[in-house]
Amino acid sequence: MALWNQRNLKAPVVLNAACKSQHIKNQISSLAKTSTNMLTYYSSLNEFEKAAAYQTRFVNRWRDRLRNMHGFQIMRRLNQTLIRIKNMDLTQVIMDFHSFLPDTGYIEREVNLPVRSNLEYMLVRMQGLCKLLMRVVFLTKEAARYHLKQIAINFLYQTFSMFLGLMGELWLFARSVCRRTVQFYDELYPALDILPETKVKWLPNDYQLPESLAEWLGEEYERDILQTEEPTDSLELEGNSNIFSLLQHHAVDEEESLLARFKPASSRDEEEESKPTTFSSVPKALLLHTLRSDTGEVVSRKEGKKNASNFDAKQLDHIRSKFHVQQFIKQERQNRTDSPAKAHTKGISEKQFGDFNVRLMKEFNRLSSAEFVKFFKEQFLELVTG
Repeated sequence: MALWNQRNLKAPVVLNAACKSQHIKNQISSLAKTSTNMLTYYSSLNEFEKAAAYQTRFVNRWRDRLRNMHGFQIMRRLNQTLIRIKNMDLTQVIMDFHSFLPDTGYIEREVNLPVRSNLEYMLVRMQGLCKLLMRVVFLTKEAARYHLKQIAINFLYQTFSMFLGLMGELWLFARSVCRRTVQFYDELYPALDILPETKVKWLPNDYQLPESLAEWLGEEYERDILQTEEPTDSLELEGNSNIFSLLQHHAVDEEESLLARFKPASSRDEEEESKPTTFSSVPKALLLHTLRSDTGEVVSRKEGKKNASNFDAKQLDHIRSKFHVQQFIKQERQNRTDSPAKAHTKGISEKQFGDFNVRLMKEFNRLSSAEFVKFFKEQFLELVTG
């Protein structure tokens, strides 16, 4: 099996090594900028994740009633592909790599950079991601063609109309993410020459990373991801049909504008205002809690926060530094997942706990260690006592 297609690909050890930056400062700055852009982009695909969650829910909801229908079987295969994309967890791979990059504000003469094998692993993962996204594009188009046939004969009209809309949304997102991934790959590839190498190579000798990911993906990428067609008034349901006729737009620019509609105007404004300048100096643990919070929909409950009045502030007396705060947050996150009964915030929703982490992250670099510990205790007590 090809390296990029391995489901449980073993990652190399995350390492860094010292190297001279005299002649490569521009390349280092470009690498850090690309890494920051990737981290920002892949951590903001909430609408794509929501559409994938709807897909999983639909498959589970109708798995008995529609199990013998060809279009539903395609949706099941599509669901498995989306699960593989989620399990790839590219955001964490980027975060591990980015945590070793220096701040672009000032680059010293000798800097510590991530080793070449870490970038090679990320590039291989991006190859696999593009292949999976192209399969999503293919399966959504096939499923949409089938759903249209059912709608044409007025069979389960509401159900298949809902399926069709979801296929169009997934198709749009998959194409957009695939194009951006190819763009990021082409920006990262030249950095292989400036990163230090380790004695033991991770990439097999018979495996060659392509210089251009678009060329490696071949004709299928150009046909399904890049190509746009003129819309027609009639819907073709045979093999030469294209989902563009369903979405009623012509070009990539219109496709991007359609994607923008999925995001409310208020959230777009908030993203512009809160867009980070750099992630280099933020602790990886705190940042991961913020970027990778797997939250669901907020559900209103009649009961208040459980055990809110039973929390003893003396349990925080051992926290005296920023490091202690990081360890406490890490342990609390683990308890919330593995042993909710042991967590101090077991009555707190995931959204509230995520907002709490965001507030800490914003003040981590600005405040001194003593001030930050005081700020943490105030925020935590406010969180658990309400």
